[in-house]
Amino acid sequence: MPAHGHALATFRRGAGWVHLALAALVVAGVCVQVYLIGAYFFGAGSGALDAHKSAGFIVHGIELAILVAALAAWLPWLDLGLSLALAVIGTVQVALADAHRWVGGLHPLFALLVLGLAGGLVRRDVPRLRGPAPAPGG
Repeated sequence: MPAHGHALATFRRGAGWVHLALAALVVAGVCVQVYLIGAYFFGAGSGALDAHKSAGFIVHGIELAILVAALAAWLPWLDLGLSLALAVIGTVQVALADAHRWVGGLHPLFALLVLGLAGGLVRRDVPRLRGPAPAPGG
């Protein structure tokens, strides 16, 4: 493999690791958000709600970065599609935070979808990245 081909393969593998790390951060971030909103509902005060909202915007940014990492890593079509679905569903989930009543009730439901998609990406990334790294020059 020419040097530029090896460099590209190394870049894509690195982007794959970034994809995995970001997906794991989304899983952890959703869990933190569940804790924060639970703390708010059980009387922790408006600080818990503010922290939940702030964490939500951070997690949403990570969801969008996952799509960029998937493109950079040149992931298989299914993983690219799942990464796109995560970005889209995450965006809808954030938009639903301002909805009211029955429609607003979709906000936590979409959080479960985000958690499932991010967890699925982690499960798909780990075996792929445990495989052998591209050999230099070969």
